[in-house]
Amino acid sequence: MAIAKPKTPEPFSDQLVRFTFDDLPIRGQWVRLEAVLTEANAHHDYPQPIKTLLAEQLAAVALFADTLKMNGSVALQSRGGERLVRSLAECREQENLRAIAHLREHSEDQAANLGTGESDLKDWLAGGQLALTLIPELQGPQTYQGIIELLHPGLEANIEHYFQQSEQLPTRLFFSHNRATTTGLLLQRLPDDDLGHDIATQAWEDAWETIQVLIATLTLEELAELPPEQFLRQFFSEFPCRLYPTRSLRYQCTCTRAKTDNTLRTFAQEELEEIIAERGAIDVNCEFCGARYTYDPVDVAALEQDRTTGSNTVH
Repeated sequence: MAIAKPKTPEPFSDQLVRFTFDDLPIRGQWVRLEAVLTEANAHHDYPQPIKTLLAEQLAAVALFADTLKMNGSVALQSRGGERLVRSLAECREQENLRAIAHLREHSEDQAANLGTGESDLKDWLAGGQLALTLIPELQGPQTYQGIIELLHPGLEANIEHYFQQSEQLPTRLFFSHNRATTTGLLLQRLPDDDLGHDIATQAWEDAWETIQVLIATLTLEELAELPPEQFLRQFFSEFPCRLYPTRSLRYQCTCTRAKTDNTLRTFAQEELEEIIAERGAIDVNCEFCGARYTYDPVDVAALEQDRTTGSNTVH
């Protein structure tokens, strides 16, 4: 009997690399996800188009989070769509990712049309919204949310338009899928240095235009397969780049027993006891990671005791 060999991870999978162009106000990020995607899909039977969309959302938030000088989270979320009720991809502390999607009932068959030319992202999210949210580690008035207009079939073009119009940052964004991986590339033209003179400004703009011409020759197969250093050397040989330390990424949920306790305390004790009487236990399953938290009669009684005493003891 043949024994299957363990799958070899793709080179640079679940890693992000930041790079800048020497003496130019242009930055870039490259990311490749593999194990993160496996975890995101492990507990859901998503249609392939939804897997692709979530993969691109996860790659996008990883890229965006790396550009921020703050701790906290970056979320790219849709809601209220005609077919896709809700999708969420989140990156916390610039390295922890999670994602979820909810389809409207009977949308699974329609999902096969996403991205085939018969239906695009605008159709999929018809009547809904796509938003980019930045949440600092210490939540407060600094929380920011921007609405991304759905003007184009693909996620990349809609995000590029958002950065151009809302942030005044010319941006190019690319996604490529290869077997079990998704690779993302972000390029941004930063604001000119206040000390820059007209000649320098024109030189920077010319460089940005040239870089866009060069990147236009990139095929999706090359983006999906080349490691970052080889990719930069191959496409931007005339523009010296500086690569920063590689950042490892992972799938990590935020669910805990304590959070589940607090959720159950929002229900009346009588409701919890009725469920216990009917089922023998209360099972709370996390949709993000599949974790199950089970509460027996003793646990439910302890929740009521904590409620009356004001304690948040975890049992």
